[in-house]
Amino acid sequence: MTTFTAELTAKQEAISALIESVTAYLVDCGIDAHAVHHMALVLDEMLTNVAVHGGAGNAAVSVGLTVSPDRVTAEVVDGGEMFDPRVERTPNVSAGAEQRPIGGLGLWLVHRVTEDLAYEWAGERNRTTFSICQGAGRKGRGGGYGVG
Repeated sequence: MTTFTAELTAKQEAISALIESVTAYLVDCGIDAHAVHHMALVLDEMLTNVAVHGGAGNAAVSVGLTVSPDRVTAEVVDGGEMFDPRVERTPNVSAGAEQRPIGGLGLWLVHRVTEDLAYEWAGERNRTTFSICQGAGRKGRGGGYGVG
């Protein structure tokens, strides 16, 4: 098992730099392209939500990854407002983009591509953990989106 840890502020530049670092790290670990993509997608969504909706300002966010043979497990800890990402907020994906309100698709995708999504509020901090499976263990058909 290998691990990756980082501290950042929930600002777009820092989020982008972290996603690049995580992607390079996972590729170096030999993680399959779908799992790398899904991890980057979920981390970007979680961290962007902290930045946009968390009210954390310049508060530190910590990200940790653990790589095992069949999955990558992540933990995101932030000082933003209490927010449980496990609560399903299903957007109307059958409506056209112009008929849908903005937002909601990111967390919907998080639910579609993650395993073991867990959350706790402790010490005035959000602690969210999730896993992305590799290869045949991937969630859903078509690599995690439940299509194709």
